Amino acid sequence: MKRILQQFFDKQLRYSPYFYKRLKEVQKLESMKHATVNSLLEKKFIYLLRKASQESVFYALLYKKHKVNIDKIKTVGDLKYLPVITKHDVVPNREEIFIGSKFNKLKANTSGTSGYTVRIYRDYQSVVEEGAYQWAHRMKFGHFPGMKTVVLRANLNIHEKDVYDPFTKTLYLSSYHLKQQNVEWYYQGIKEFAPNAIFAYPSSLESLANFFIQAGKKLSIPVIFTSSETLYSYQREKIEKVFSSRIIDWYGNAERTIALKEQEDGLYDQVPLYSINEFEQDHIITTSLINTSFPLIRYKVDDIVHLDEVGPETNAGKRVKEIQGRSDDVLLLPDGTRIGLLCGAFDGIDHVLLSQIVQEDNYTFYVNVVVTDEYCSDDEALLRKQLEEYIGSDLHYTIRYVSEDQIIKSKSGKFKLIVNKTRQPGQNVKASVLN
Repeated sequence: MKRILQQFFDKQLRYSPYFYKRLKEVQKLESMKHATVNSLLEKKFIYLLRKASQESVFYALLYKKHKVNIDKIKTVGDLKYLPVITKHDVVPNREEIFIGSKFNKLKANTSGTSGYTVRIYRDYQSVVEEGAYQWAHRMKFGHFPGMKTVVLRANLNIHEKDVYDPFTKTLYLSSYHLKQQNVEWYYQGIKEFAPNAIFAYPSSLESLANFFIQAGKKLSIPVIFTSSETLYSYQREKIEKVFSSRIIDWYGNAERTIALKEQEDGLYDQVPLYSINEFEQDHIITTSLINTSFPLIRYKVDDIVHLDEVGPETNAGKRVKEIQGRSDDVLLLPDGTRIGLLCGAFDGIDHVLLSQIVQEDNYTFYVNVVVTDEYCSDDEALLRKQLEEYIGSDLHYTIRYVSEDQIIKSKSGKFKLIVNKTRQPGQNVKASVLN
């Protein structure tokens, strides 16, 4: 009874009249002219900056320390005069950053594979705002609130296998029970429920796809929405084949300082009025516009994004052609070369189920590979050939055949292709601007 009541109240809060009002407003943004969106962007930014500098102890001290004259910051173009902050600034100062009501203060944590957790705060309005943006995007691809949905993320604890929410017609399946002995249970559960869509981490869905491949099973799901991890090309190919579906990806972060939405042509659009994004060579500087209770202004995100420099822009700016993932998730060569886009090395090798590159020093690395019984020397030869196309033939590496439980994942089950354990410039530096 307690869970049913909780689900009922969650539904009322997340799908309130305010949500549907914001959903309609977000949908209208798509057809607005660039000049109109830009004008609204300027107003939202100036409002956020003034509010943060006047009400947040953190920003008052930060801007005083850096001798920032807030009155001279008049447009988005003046962002460059503001200091950049990182997660190491946010962690010790989160109470000083928060400027909302204590009765409207929702906790959230990042949960990356780096092991560094950042707790941030949201408010009800920002949660609804995020939902409106995501649902506007899902509806473009034929999935609407109230349609049957399977969720395969870290929503359940390790003691729960499945939970059904009758108010949103959502079946939550555990990502902690993805094991060979549970294949039939997952298969029958999804097949009988017959969802219109699946929401999942790419790595969780890849694991399930691998089990289905081994069991000779397939499903037909109209659309799959992935988020929270880098979606690699070989994962997309495998998942879409097993589920006879189309994947639509959403890139964002727990801090809600950036969102990118995949479109029909495979490119990603920036989300209008969601954030201000400054794309640098090896990171992004982001400013959230949807969570004014916990303002993150010029917040550094350690992801590498490649812009489409030749195609037309949208009303929110340049489009994105590739999302590489975290800047420290790269293979570091002895000459300083950083190689991050290695997913192509695993394309087309049907008998490789999972793979992960682990680097412990600048001269060697190993490739952990989980394979099927059909894997043979030809598969290994193709893997070596494709790896060398990316890294050359001089770097020493070892292919290790492992079980899935030896693949490194975070506590919530998130996965990254490259795990770099070498100490790189800028890593493990902790500092507080208030010190």
